[in-house]
Amino acid sequence: ATECSGHFPAVVTARDSEGLQLRSSYVKGKLRKTSDGQLALLQCYTLSNDPTEADLWLLNSCTVKNPAEDHFRNSIKKAQDQQKKVVLAGCVPQAQPRMDYLKGLSIIGVQQIDRVVEVVDEAVKGHSVRLLGQKKDGGRRLGGARLDLPKIRRNPLIEIISINTGCLNACTYCKTKHARGDLASYPIEELVERARQSFQEGVCEIWLTSEDTGAYGRDIGTDLPTLLWRLVDEIPEGAMLRLGMTNPPYILEHLEEMAKILNHPRVYAFLHIPVQSASDSVLMDMKREYCIDDFKRVVDFLKERVPGVTIATDIICGFPGETGEDFQETIDLVKCYRFPSLFINQFYPRPGTPAAKMEQVPAHVKKQRTKELSHLFHSYNPYDHQVRKTSVTACSWITSLAYIPLLLSSRFGLVAIFGFALK
Repeated sequence: ATECSGHFPAVVTARDSEGLQLRSSYVKGKLRKTSDGQLALLQCYTLSNDPTEADLWLLNSCTVKNPAEDHFRNSIKKAQDQQKKVVLAGCVPQAQPRMDYLKGLSIIGVQQIDRVVEVVDEAVKGHSVRLLGQKKDGGRRLGGARLDLPKIRRNPLIEIISINTGCLNACTYCKTKHARGDLASYPIEELVERARQSFQEGVCEIWLTSEDTGAYGRDIGTDLPTLLWRLVDEIPEGAMLRLGMTNPPYILEHLEEMAKILNHPRVYAFLHIPVQSASDSVLMDMKREYCIDDFKRVVDFLKERVPGVTIATDIICGFPGETGEDFQETIDLVKCYRFPSLFINQFYPRPGTPAAKMEQVPAHVKKQRTKELSHLFHSYNPYDHQVRKTSVTACSWITSLAYIPLLLSSRFGLVAIFGFALK
């Protein structure tokens, strides 16, 4: 999945083309980058936080988990109950535009966000518009909306850049692939220009994101390290670059270069590498295209070559067919590496995916495994060795050489996390 955050609402008000009356729309979404772009393009409207004032709600969506889609469906019903116009965006309507609860509603496809004003204008007039097509150039699928579109940054100091869309995988549990499709990378020059422009606008951090940053460039004859070295050349003094998620298979062949890049003083020593399970049997059923030894090789290499590197990972609890022994292997992996950032997910079967047709682990077992892994994560303090205590009870501030925050410690261990520490 891409960078996600909580829902952020806004209401939009604007004069129609004849200037006769004010129009409003409530903007609510989950995809951070998409919403930044959508809100900027909707500058002909005025934002507000009260949905009851709106004539139209623009709802973004995420298709990774069932609860996210359930919330999206509930938001649509709430809007309709209040007789609001609705425009939908994100992966849910892109992947399944013919769902019953989407009938008659306007949809902006994941590659069509630059046309959001067009769709909103038509929806306000009572028309239903659906723009779901893929953008192509000479038959080659493009990465998505233009990178030079205007954007309102939720954090004015951080620019989030999607370097590619789609992926090369066919994970049996993933619904996002249905919406995002195969890998489509943005050209290096376009990404470098976007970064250069962002720094000129006062941004001090660039966050690179995509469904799989490690696969970048494989469709256009280049690779991630080549892009990163070009971006590093553009980073001014005092600014930083942060890498997003990469799957193990696509980073293995670049370990030497990645270690050099992560050691650069203007690059956070941080990498998000989802493992999902420590059982080779489960990984095979997931079609993850790597074994647990591949994952360990990546982590061990980076921990050896990049002092203080922070490795984040994801784990799915209760994937179909996961036995107690399989889950214990995952527990042992976490005990061994003590990941400082661990995203724990209870498995949800997504409609239309191969995993939804497999024999499911009982719900109470999935819940218990999720609880057990969460308890293990909270039982250790991965930054103990980096905390300098001035006394038994006093607190002290320290900074890290890696991509971790400033830490506040006490005799009870880590009690708070604030900000980011620069190298």
